[in-house]
Amino acid sequence: MKKTKYLNAFIILLLTVFSCNVKESSNLISNNKIGNIETKNSSEVASSPFGIQAGTLVDSLVAQAAEIGVKWTRLGAGWNEIEREKGVYDWSATDKAFEVALKNGITPFITVGRGNELYSKLTTYDDPKLAEIYGYRPEPPIKDPMAMEAFLAFVKATVERYKDKIDYWEVWNEPNHRNYWGSTPDGKEYGHLLVKTAELIKQTDPGCKIIGGSMAGINPEFTNDFLSVGADKIIDIISYHNYGAVPEERVYKAIELWDVINSYNPEIELWQGECGYPSHSSTRDFRGRAPWGLNIQAKWLLRQSFVDTYFCKATLSNYFKLVHTSGKGEKQQRTNLRPIDKLFGYPERGGSRVRTKGVNEKCLLTNPNFEKKPAFYAYQNLCAVWKPEYKPNPVEYKIEILDEGVFYGISVDDAFPSVPLMATYSDNEGNSLVAWWLPWNAQEHLPQLAKVNIEIEGINFTDPVLLDPLTGEVYEMEIVNEEGACIFENALLADYPMIVVERKTIKLI
Repeated sequence: MKKTKYLNAFIILLLTVFSCNVKESSNLISNNKIGNIETKNSSEVASSPFGIQAGTLVDSLVAQAAEIGVKWTRLGAGWNEIEREKGVYDWSATDKAFEVALKNGITPFITVGRGNELYSKLTTYDDPKLAEIYGYRPEPPIKDPMAMEAFLAFVKATVERYKDKIDYWEVWNEPNHRNYWGSTPDGKEYGHLLVKTAELIKQTDPGCKIIGGSMAGINPEFTNDFLSVGADKIIDIISYHNYGAVPEERVYKAIELWDVINSYNPEIELWQGECGYPSHSSTRDFRGRAPWGLNIQAKWLLRQSFVDTYFCKATLSNYFKLVHTSGKGEKQQRTNLRPIDKLFGYPERGGSRVRTKGVNEKCLLTNPNFEKKPAFYAYQNLCAVWKPEYKPNPVEYKIEILDEGVFYGISVDDAFPSVPLMATYSDNEGNSLVAWWLPWNAQEHLPQLAKVNIEIEGINFTDPVLLDPLTGEVYEMEIVNEEGACIFENALLADYPMIVVERKTIKLI
């Protein structure tokens, strides 16, 4: 009898916790709920700064990317995959990939690159632990004139085949990362490859856009090196992939990066081309730091989207990724474990990669069932609230902490990450989007939010509503408008963005 009683109590506890985790803020917002935001399909979106790397060619799964409402996806044209026999190109995978994205209303940007062992020797890390994780890769073709000639021939054939469908070409993937470059990274060496490749692409397709950099992280020094050899005169966009447990930390390096870009060519755009965060600790590739969780992943995605498009001044923010269709049960080989590693687990290199096998838990769909995680819905809600005309509109604001909730010790005169942040966007018709959040390490469940007063200069609202992007719920929002300013009283502050927009700019269900 006692066992049954305790078991029933335990089940009730589990159900309570699960319910709170899925809809954590719905019972914390006291405003009057007026509905849920109606989502958009990519085919309904004219333009947007948001994208996702699909990770699949399966039509039904790419259709789920379109359900999110993103407008961009990153796809690859890998030299080693297309030219497996010298002079013979197999376009079957790229034909399908580009077609599937385009028919779903998503714009692809294509990464051309990868070394090819038909032309270049294989190399690996000197460190045996890293060599075991990453394996061998071909050297970049810039090392050998004959390899470079073959690479350029491949690039020309690729662009000629797809120039009527593809307008954005990215040259190489993470050339400042030893594993992807194929030898010790050298910014000027990459710059020479970038210039030669970009010149050929522009000759073949004069109206296209060239994306350079595609850097692991944000690396101002590497950028300076590749721009210094003439890349600044031919590329249109620089991209970065800044994996990290706290997305706001990338802002400091982004400021340094813009100093470099502006010193060469202020007309160059900045894109975030690949970045995501795992929902589970046991993931392949980038791992992050504790805590992990389904809601934590969703909060991270929302914060990254605003950090990229507002603070980093990127005109595209691309999430990595939708789905990983294999890897379940695959184990990483380990022959270099020390005695301490047998107690603490695999060497954890500051949140970086510890395995290349298994499931990539940065995905928004589960493996192997393809169920939608909370981050899928959060991204869907963000894309639904976004107007194509929104542009960053930095304004002066003040935030007063009324109740710190569970965020012990937060203060507006403290230091990152204990200072609330705000991002403000406006269109040409006077509509604004305001988002605010606390850049703490995100938590899976919050029992109590903080409360703040917010005063914003230069923005007024006529009929504002509050969106909780984690749940999609929309609430009445009372705002005091003063001359040239507005005030949010007793606004909730969480470890993810709350959003206020004009009611007329969204659809409700």
